[in-house]
Amino acid sequence: MLSQADNELLTRTNPNTPMGALFRRYWIPLVVSTELQPDGPPVKVRILGETVIAFRDTEGRVGVVEEACPHRGTSMAFAINEECGLRCIYHGWKFNVKGECVDLPSEPPESNFRHKVKLRSYPVYEGGNVVWTYLGPDDDVPPVPAFAWMDLPDSHRVVERVWQECNYLQVMENDLDFVHAAFLHRAKHEQPVKEGVLSSDLGISPSHPLVKNPYPRQVVEDTVYGQRYLAIGEADESNQVIMEIHYVFPFFTYPPRFAGEDMIFHAFVPMDDENTWSWDVHFNLTRPIDAETHLRRRGLWLDEQKRKLRNRSNNYLQDREMMKRQNFSGILGIANQDHAVTEAMGPIVDRSREHLGTSDIPLIGLRRMMLQEVRRFQNGAAPLRVNPEIVRKVYSCGAVAPKGIPWQEANPLEKEFMPTH
Repeated sequence: MLSQADNELLTRTNPNTPMGALFRRYWIPLVVSTELQPDGPPVKVRILGETVIAFRDTEGRVGVVEEACPHRGTSMAFAINEECGLRCIYHGWKFNVKGECVDLPSEPPESNFRHKVKLRSYPVYEGGNVVWTYLGPDDDVPPVPAFAWMDLPDSHRVVERVWQECNYLQVMENDLDFVHAAFLHRAKHEQPVKEGVLSSDLGISPSHPLVKNPYPRQVVEDTVYGQRYLAIGEADESNQVIMEIHYVFPFFTYPPRFAGEDMIFHAFVPMDDENTWSWDVHFNLTRPIDAETHLRRRGLWLDEQKRKLRNRSNNYLQDREMMKRQNFSGILGIANQDHAVTEAMGPIVDRSREHLGTSDIPLIGLRRMMLQEVRRFQNGAAPLRVNPEIVRKVYSCGAVAPKGIPWQEANPLEKEFMPTH
């Protein structure tokens, strides 16, 4: 459990909060690149309690700017995107991707007023089919992101962002929880259960290591980029299975993955204190992936605002008959199952009322590290910075090794930058 004060410290990320100030010191995924078309509609995004406008100009350059026009404060989400700039529909003031005013048609031609007007803009980096932005001070911009999936061909990855209606921390804690997969995500069949529904739509196979090990031994390791969590369980009578999750500070994760499976990367970006942008990247380093299968297995169908069609208002279409015969939750789709249980906690869960068990060791490690980092930052220390070339090597694997030897000796997942102490 956490004290009320510590829970507030970790969960509040709006402007003028300690965690919000710390998160602003990192590159943040904002929109999928394909959401922005040259001279296409601007996209309004809520992030860390602020609203920004993203757009792609005539020449393909991306701009991320504040929402309010500096003239009278109306929203630039309504602006006309044309001829390398956003033109406000109220009085025609126009700004380029750097926020510079390039036209003031409501002022006399001889006026120099436009040189005194600026729309606040933010640094932008485009990589991995994602537009990233940085909201922190200009004199502390970190190196650009360099995750393993970002240099792959588009055919080797699927990128999606979804509006999740709860605080970012309960979403991220769910991702570090090995044990919930043995229950929430468990399918009851290995094979298709009826026409049009596959066992993978229902959840994880009953023979999968995550399902077969409801009480694995768990280990937390501090690393130079964040933390690594390991779960050691039984593969069969002769072998042990070693599973890992990576947490890359401040809100990136790599969930467990095993040989033959595509890999997964997540980012959990606060929209505000009670909503989260949940990013999901499925990828494979060596071959193309089946995008449609991954989207279907997630079970998330979205409206134009990235909100789920299966949501709290319709109980995520939970089916009690399905629960009896086909899967543990009665909900289709692994991600939809995750969204259901984390959103059901409420916008911000009260962690002072928890009763944590041995299955919660990764969550305890995460909270300890996050509290340590935000307190260091409050005391004037620099934010944790990570060598991009190290982060490029990080992704989750899974291994099977003979029983009877220490997992550290059997584990082929060891990398030279883990642990730090």
